[in-house]
Amino acid sequence: MIFSDIHGDLRALERAIAQPADMYISAGDLSTFGRGLERCGPLLAPLGERAWILPGNHESHADTQKFCHEFGLVDFHRQVRKAGASVWAGLGYSNITPFNTPGEYTEEEIAQALSEFDSLTQFYLAVHVPPFGTLLDEYAPGKHGGSPAVRAWVERKQPLGLYCGHIHETAGMEDRVGATPCFNVGKAGKIAEV
Repeated sequence: MIFSDIHGDLRALERAIAQPADMYISAGDLSTFGRGLERCGPLLAPLGERAWILPGNHESHADTQKFCHEFGLVDFHRQVRKAGASVWAGLGYSNITPFNTPGEYTEEEIAQALSEFDSLTQFYLAVHVPPFGTLLDEYAPGKHGGSPAVRAWVERKQPLGLYCGHIHETAGMEDRVGATPCFNVGKAGKIAEV
């Protein structure tokens, strides 16, 4: 189960983690500007190492590292992990926003972070920010807020699936980048069958 953009909505978090799954990935923004993060901890703590946490643009990596340490969860930012036979890469943060949030990378920093996963084959990608110019990142008609660096990397590497959030207006949408199915999971989340 992969979900994103809870923004302190504990009922939505409860609904997401009530769905039976082998693991749970928070693809960022459990909080709003870091506020409300601690309140999510007691709900996620029983999942332990089955809960993998990415910082969105509303958390710094230091925030989520401390949070994971405190509640016994997995810091998944810029990490590769296995779940059963499947391999997953995780990258939090968004591209630059107009809102000056704590978890933002330039496109160059996103490209550099993704390049750390270049050796992977047959893997899934969980990122906070969607690929640019897709159904997943259109926040207003004809306006796209996703990352060109994510899109370029996915076009080249073709992961088995991409799961993101960040753009609330397109939560629940799916699209493809090349052969890669891509999903904006939103706060309702999505079960990934792998």
